[in-house]
Amino acid sequence: LYIPYTSPERKREAERSAAVIKIDGDRDYAGVVVASLSVLWGSSHDDLGGYHLVWTRDAVEAAFALITVGQVADASRILAYLIGTQAEDGSWAQNYFPDGRGYWSGNQLDEVALPVLLMAKLKAVGGLTLALPVEAMVKKAVGFIVRNGPMSDQDRWEENAGASPFTLTVTICALVAAAPLFASEERAYLLSLADCWNERIERWTYSTAGALCEVHGVDGYYVRVAPRAISGGLRGTIDVRNVAQRTIAASDLVGMEFLYLVRGGLRAFDDPGIVNTLKIVDSVLRRDTPSGPSYYRYNGDGYGEHADGSAFDGNGIGRLWPLLTGERGHYAVAAGGDARPYLEAMSRMTGPGGLIPEQIWDSAPIADFGLEPGKPSGSAMPLVWAHAEFLKLLAARANGRAAELLDAVTQRYGGKVPSAPTWHWRNNSPFSTIPRGKAILIERPAPFTLLISLDAAPGMAARQSTPTAFGLHGVSIGADELEQCKVVRLDFPVADNKSREVAEIAIL
Repeated sequence: LYIPYTSPERKREAERSAAVIKIDGDRDYAGVVVASLSVLWGSSHDDLGGYHLVWTRDAVEAAFALITVGQVADASRILAYLIGTQAEDGSWAQNYFPDGRGYWSGNQLDEVALPVLLMAKLKAVGGLTLALPVEAMVKKAVGFIVRNGPMSDQDRWEENAGASPFTLTVTICALVAAAPLFASEERAYLLSLADCWNERIERWTYSTAGALCEVHGVDGYYVRVAPRAISGGLRGTIDVRNVAQRTIAASDLVGMEFLYLVRGGLRAFDDPGIVNTLKIVDSVLRRDTPSGPSYYRYNGDGYGEHADGSAFDGNGIGRLWPLLTGERGHYAVAAGGDARPYLEAMSRMTGPGGLIPEQIWDSAPIADFGLEPGKPSGSAMPLVWAHAEFLKLLAARANGRAAELLDAVTQRYGGKVPSAPTWHWRNNSPFSTIPRGKAILIERPAPFTLLISLDAAPGMAARQSTPTAFGLHGVSIGADELEQCKVVRLDFPVADNKSREVAEIAIL
């Protein structure tokens, strides 16, 4: 075990964190890491699932942490296990028992992208020799991302559909990381799609009209998640889970997801949008506890104990998450600051045995429930993801680099917004305007006929789609065709020819 140089106290916590990840493994299935050997608020109820299930996201977070402390073989076994539990369509179950049987049935795009990033990381550190099972896993996962992205049915908190800065970051990075494994045409397609999605991140997730702008003196900020365009996009609303009958404007909801844009190499730490949003979350989501600073998942969260300290029962009040203290510490490293205050805080947020919980208490003490400010609440403890975040932050403080950062991504983007030559138009991610000088690729999952009208051209020209890549079909409109054009009209006739789908794109 390699622990970066640190204080004796932080070293003990690091050793404990590595042990927690190992202990949360399984004797029968090599490579298994469950989210926690606990049931949430287990003193008040039992749960067949609890956290003693595998979440692909948590398992990959654990694998990245193991790599940072030299346990590359263990991380490789996690990847091998994930290869064995992948579905034929390229996805993974939302969560599953160690034998691979699914439990919940949600679809989360980040859980499809993260194993691809783990593959790339293992390859980069010399812990992986590409073999047919690895390549097959990557190609199936990438195919799923291409066909279903960029919108996800659930965000990383498993609550809402739409565009999340976290999910967008890991999916874009996965496409770039996987591209070298494909032949030239598919490789070019993946990079085109990644560039398009990267350039459009702000269109999907950056609000310039939200109420928080005036309150905090900024001209915009990244939201936690924005609904799909059909549900209003940034102008839509979000159903806040765990709070009875509550909806909130998507533009009023902020979280820590945007920090992964920096951590993954898509945006610079001093990007104005990042700085604006950091100013807001440090005011809205941060609380300074006796243990140190921590953060809420998002404003208005209901996932936590009730005000009187009684257990979460489907409703409650969201509490502070130590792993988010770690995420804030990673930004400090990227900005040239010191992660030590965040590491020390995470160390103090532990229970009597040094275990890091999912959540800590944020209110006055309640002796009847053993709740103390800055100390574990009744949620899961230990949380593998939190211990992984501690290890990764300790390593990042030592080497100045986030474990998830890949050379292929930094070389392609360098923290800057790209200018994609082609924008991919899809039903789940359409656009009504496009910068001049770009081509448009209209894509659908099955062959289709498209009627196109360019400005005042008489009539509409019919074009038949052709296969693009990964099972999709498309019609391309070249940049030269749009050079003198102001508006493109797209008309999709349906089989009975009695009704049509129509869209217009303005060329700016």
